[in-house]
Amino acid sequence: MERLLAIEFTMMVMIENEDGEILVQDRKKTDWPGWTFPGGHVEQNEGSYTAAIREIKEETDFVIEPILKGTAEWNNLNKQTRELAFLYTATVEKRPVASDLLWVNKEALTAKKLAGTLNELLPIFFDEQQQIYFDNNQ
Repeated sequence: MERLLAIEFTMMVMIENEDGEILVQDRKKTDWPGWTFPGGHVEQNEGSYTAAIREIKEETDFVIEPILKGTAEWNNLNKQTRELAFLYTATVEKRPVASDLLWVNKEALTAKKLAGTLNELLPIFFDEQQQIYFDNNQ
């Protein structure tokens, strides 16, 4: 039995401000269109924590101290890989953000159909569970 898996490491950060608003990105790309949290891929020579700091700085210009809340994993049948996502939170001072980013309250966030599987990941960000495995997710 083959024990080696091709794994793609990603991370996502739910950023909250002092007013309890959450930063969402309104993605227009065909993969994961809609509201999502900023994040991205972990590069070859970095860990997920460092990747979270880098990606958030690139996408939002915030400097954060991420807190790991949990993980999600799934099989990517299109790429024939497995994906492992590290899910972080961070708190920042509220300030104006770029046009593809917006501050929303928790009620608006939980009432909206979010990008991809993000609705199913919210319990990890909200400390209700630590890990999710999606079977045969594309």
